[in-house]
Parts: sequence; structure tokens; C-alpha cells
Amino acid sequence: MSLSLNLLQTLLNEFGIDTMCWGKGEAKTVNDFLGEILQGESYLKIEGNKIVRVIEIVKMFVCNPLHPEYGYLLEWAQYLPDGRYRERRQNPGGKIRSGESPEEALIREVREELRIDRDGYELSILPVKVEDRPSRSYPGLSCWYIIHGFKIVLNPELTNIGDDFTTTEEDGTILIFKWDNK
Repeated sequence: MSLSLNLLQTLLNEFGIDTMCWGKGEAKTVNDFLGEILQGESYLKIEGNKIVRVIEIVKMFVCNPLHPEYGYLLEWAQYLPDGRYRERRQNPGGKIRSGESPEEALIREVREELRIDRDGYELSILPVKVEDRPSRSYPGLSCWYIIHGFKIVLNPELTNIGDDFTTTEEDGTILIFKWDNK
């Protein structure tokens, strides 16, 4: 059976998930969620009497060895294609796509978000963590985040990331990055 927008909406409603606020403020739409599921970036799991979004992500802890005083790089905020602003203040990263290993997803995310090729950094694998928390993108929906962490040390000879900067994703989302030493 193929998942449709109507079927997803019905399923969410049956589990008491109110999607009326989705697509407003910082929240994404039900259609965004459907796309995420169909692309294999997340899936739904029924756990007892509730439904949970399960998502595997890579999280980067990026540091610049020439400027240790900068601390770590954070994705500070986003401007979505429809003009909405989303405050993030979190480590850069992204969803692991269907068929990708965590390392492949990391390399893709570094290239897409930071515009750095693989030879521009050293990486160390951190322990996998699981967090159970509400989804910021889809209010009212619980989410299990399976987090594959990586420490990224920039190669100063091949990258010139020093100051705060922005990048634009394929869908037009503008990402704002800032260094944070707290």
C-alpha cells in the first residue's frame, strides 16, 4: 500500500496528532512530512498507544584548529523558501537517506551545507545516541532521534571558514552559520 497525503493525515488524526498548526511559524507541513517518509528519511512507528517519528541523523561538531577560541560551528537559523524564519542554534547535520551509511550522509551533508569536500577535514566518529523528544518541525508528534555524531576538524590549508557565513540549499533554504564558544 502506498502512503498518500490523505492516509497520513488520517493516521495522524487517529493517534490524536493535531496538524492544524503545521506549516505555520517554524513548523513544516504535512506534505513536507509525507515527502520525508517517501524519501526514506524517516518512518512512523506505533509504540503502545502512540505514534512516533523515527529519524536517523548525522550531527557535526565542527572546529577550526586555527581559531580554537571560536568554539564549535552552529547552524544558527534558516530562512525557508516561503520566507519563514526558523531559529535553530544547533550543530549542523541532517537526515540519513535510505540506503546511506552514516559516514556517506555526513560527507554529503558537509558538502551540501558547508561546501567542503572530503579532503577539507578530518573526522572522528562519536558514540551513537538516541533522544526521545518532541519534534520541532512537526508539533505534537514525538520523535526518536538516532544521532550519529562526528567531530570535524577543518583542514586550514583547504578550507577558509573563519567568520560566520550563509549557504543556500537546493530547495532555496538559506542556512545561517555562526561560531559559538559557549
